[in-house]
Amino acid sequence: MKETSFLLLQAQLRALFPEEGLNQLALYEDQTEKLLIFSNRGLHVLEEDDLTKEPRNVYFTTESLKPFSLHQQSGVFELLIETLGGRTFTLAFPDQRDAHQTMQTLIELLA
Repeated sequence: MKETSFLLLQAQLRALFPEEGLNQLALYEDQTEKLLIFSNRGLHVLEEDDLTKEPRNVYFTTESLKPFSLHQQSGVFELLIETLGGRTFTLAFPDQRDAHQTMQTLIELLA
C-alpha cells in the first residue's frame, strides 16, 4: 500500500470512528478487495461506487450479520461473513489456525 493511500485510509477511519481508537478496529481485505472494518458497532465496508467510482461506506449492524462460517476450498480456508440482506464477504487464509483465530477475534470484537 502506498503511503498516500495509507494516509487517506487513516483519515477515512478517523472520520468514521471519531470516538474509538484505531487500535480497537479489525481491518481485513476480502477476496474482491473490499476493505472490511469491524468494530464493536458492526461492520463497515469501504467499497467503490460502481457508477461514480467514488469510495463509499456501507454499514451493517451486528444484528444484521449472520453467524460466521469456515469452509475449505482448494487448500484455502475461507471465513464467510454474511448479512441478512444477502451480501457475502470472504476472507481467505492459507492456514486453518489463522482463519479460526480471526473468527474468534471478530466474535469477541462484535460481542
